[in-house]
Amino acid sequence: MKTNDKAETLRYLILAAQRQGNRQLNEMLKELGLTAAQAEVLRVLHERRGISLKELGRLLICESGSPSRLVERMVRDGLARKIVHAKDFRYVTLRLTAAGEEKERSVENIERQMYNQLNHIYSEDELELMCTLLSRFMQGQPISETLKDRGFESK
Repeated sequence: MKTNDKAETLRYLILAAQRQGNRQLNEMLKELGLTAAQAEVLRVLHERRGISLKELGRLLICESGSPSRLVERMVRDGLARKIVHAKDFRYVTLRLTAAGEEKERSVENIERQMYNQLNHIYSEDELELMCTLLSRFMQGQPISETLKDRGFESK
């Protein structure tokens, strides 16, 4: 039975938009042999230039929990490397390799294409309003700290 409730409609529109955005991004990333989750890891490692696995996990939006399997795959593929601390072997820093940096630049270009599409569909005011409304929805949620730490908070 359809309730036609606006809140329910909003919920499904957010879910559908997220799924469609991921489909588009994954399709664009296919030529690089990457998933959206791997692309986000590349972007974070590029921005932070050497962080722990725990810190990486805290900063990821598309991946919940520990990204250890994701990182292991990227290390095997030669995109990232683990640097073991000289005095404490338990502490490992993650960095991009030269190949990882190259792929990250390609990811950045692909993301820019997506953002240009959004800028073509929506005005600056519409984008600002949507960011404000969705930020309010996320307020007080654990992921809101991740968004803030990554610089994705609405002004």
